[in-house]
Amino acid sequence: MKTFIEFMEHPSCGTPDCCGQCSTVSEAESWEAGYKRRVVKTTDADHKEKGMNWRIKGKERPEISIKLYKEKPSQQEFNKQMRRVAGHEFGG
Repeated sequence: MKTFIEFMEHPSCGTPDCCGQCSTVSEAESWEAGYKRRVVKTTDADHKEKGMNWRIKGKERPEISIKLYKEKPSQQEFNKQMRRVAGHEFGG
């Protein structure tokens, strides 16, 4: 969320008319890049005991596992889980 000063200096930032030069501009990670970075083999012994070999790690807290899998999840499954998590965070 923009501060009042950022809003006054850059009122159109965060919209399609954004100037692209202020601190409110953020580069969103593509789904494909997120999949490559966040779908990893698990190293936790407890997970391996249960037969789980893959996990989707958290973005801000990588030690958190979003979900565990026996086989590497597909891009489609990753996207589904990210939408599910976003629904919890943003009420969507």
